[in-house]
Amino acid sequence: MEKEYRKYHFEDLAKDPHFRSWVIDRNPESRIFWEQWLAENPDMQKTAHLARAFLMALEEKDTHLDQEELENITDQIVEENQAYPVSFWKTKAFRIAAALLLFSGLGYLGYSFITENSREDVLSGILDGGAEGYQEESNTGDQIKVVSLIDGSKVSLYPKSKLRYPKSFSMKKRSIYLTGKAFFDIHKNPNSPFWVYTEHISTQVLGTSFTVSAFENTKDVKVEVKTGRVSVYTRKDLDANKDDRKGMLAGMVLTPNQQVTFSKTEARLIKSIVEQPEQIVEIPKEQFRFEETSVSNVFLMLEKAYGISIIFDAQNMIDCYLTATLEEENLYEKLDIICKVTHSYYEIVDAQIIIHSRGC
Repeated sequence: MEKEYRKYHFEDLAKDPHFRSWVIDRNPESRIFWEQWLAENPDMQKTAHLARAFLMALEEKDTHLDQEELENITDQIVEENQAYPVSFWKTKAFRIAAALLLFSGLGYLGYSFITENSREDVLSGILDGGAEGYQEESNTGDQIKVVSLIDGSKVSLYPKSKLRYPKSFSMKKRSIYLTGKAFFDIHKNPNSPFWVYTEHISTQVLGTSFTVSAFENTKDVKVEVKTGRVSVYTRKDLDANKDDRKGMLAGMVLTPNQQVTFSKTEARLIKSIVEQPEQIVEIPKEQFRFEETSVSNVFLMLEKAYGISIIFDAQNMIDCYLTATLEEENLYEKLDIICKVTHSYYEIVDAQIIIHSRGC
């Protein structure tokens, strides 16, 4: 199996027995090999996605693409090349013609469409009603587009983004698929968790508001929580859980002002604090006027206001007091002032603020 796959073009991968074993035969050992190899060679992912989509489009075996979807692919290819009459493409010769067009690399639209359809098997598994039972909303403008869902939830869809969701949600689960960026304000229903799927991560909520940014041409995918709690999973975690059939998921839990970033190159989740934390508990401005106030009490107030853990050595800072007015500053500016006065410094680790001090 020692092959120089990095030198392969997508047609080479499509012909490779080991790659075909993964795509066509759903071989578990082959799947593990290719997932690991793609994680180690992220620059080859587009090539692999195209090869996988090509095999599915040719309807080799056990494909999730039905005849209607194949015809949609055909229509897109016809739009890109008019060298043959439409009747020719509607026959079995489509397989050969599609191969010729794909190998010749005619047009980005054809490539984009085929790559998009390589995700149809994913949509079939996550959306109620399967890949055919969903509807689509795209934002091709330059303003945010608000999409109202049948369950009362609202989605603010950013430009150059696309949302796919079933025509009706099931009783036990609400699932949608996002490409791009959107802010979600989810209607609470404890009996029907809400799932937002992207190509790399999935987010589960009951009722909350949060933002997902998952553009295809960016190196990272990000989830930011405004209110409530969400659990974020990698697609690999969900696939592994499905294979093990244990019914147990180990996601990364986020609370307000926390975010998680999925690094496509490292294939891992990184938890941190959002760039602009907002107060989750309204505290009157005058309470941020401190006069010889114990720094321990100051930190406790900031924790309450922003919902972010602040870890410090209370005994070490027992003699530290603060006299300052922090009414207008954001959280980071407040921390900068406090640390300057107390001769300390802070760092953010795993969405927590760690205060380092030698005492006052």
